[in-house]
Amino acid sequence: MREDVLRKLYSNPNHLDYLRRHPKWYQFLEDRPDEYKEFEKVVKSELKQTPYDKIERIKKQLNFASSLINYLQK
Repeated sequence: MREDVLRKLYSNPNHLDYLRRHPKWYQFLEDRPDEYKEFEKVVKSELKQTPYDKIERIKKQLNFASSLINYLQK
């Protein structure tokens, strides 16, 4: 694997962990090292780290807090 790809992988523990759990990406990154951005997108999507996922998580927390406040007021 190219040195720059390895450096990126080892600098991000989430990416490295995902790669270890999904070994098909070893071959993909070996054959197409320029596709590292695609790998990053897949990892973020799978680990639910996209901006949409973060907003949804916050929305759920706010709904829970709102429900708890309403329950305690009754």
